[in-house]
Amino acid sequence: MKKANRKILFFTAFILALIVLSSSMVSTYNDEYKLVLQFGRVVRVIDTPGLSFKIPFLQTTQSIPNYEMIYDLVPSEVNTKDKKVMVTDSFALWHVTDPLKYLSRLGASKANAESRISVVVYNAVKNVISSTDQADVISGRDGKLAEMITEKIGTSLDSYGIQVKKVETKMLDLPDSNKESVYQRMISE
Repeated sequence: MKKANRKILFFTAFILALIVLSSSMVSTYNDEYKLVLQFGRVVRVIDTPGLSFKIPFLQTTQSIPNYEMIYDLVPSEVNTKDKKVMVTDSFALWHVTDPLKYLSRLGASKANAESRISVVVYNAVKNVISSTDQADVISGRDGKLAEMITEKIGTSLDSYGIQVKKVETKMLDLPDSNKESVYQRMISE
């Protein structure tokens, strides 16, 4: 074999080896889980940052977030124990605790997770506020109300592989329809 042909063959083999090596490397960052999938089934979860390897062309990877995320709920009206209507605007801090459940139950979709969080948090807010008088809701802004709501949520989202770490209310207010009557009463008094 000629020397030129050997060089071309060696160079081609070297390039193919680089392609195979690069397609077998998996980089995992601090803020993610890496799922290694083979034929659509998870064969390994990588939860430590660094470089690892997979079988090239046969296995693929999928990233799942491993950090706290904020979900801003839609403002909603809730009734207090003393039958007064209040508008509450809240947000929730949440994170993925089990990437396998997150993938299998929610399709690794942040939108699906936030949809579940929205229902659970709304119900917890509604239950806590409906069992509290309006004056206590207003005075509970020192963190007590948020603790009660977070306790009410508890482990209800564990089956989805997510956890709500904290719920905070950004705003507690009277509905617009009640504000006018309150202002009129204040003026008349």
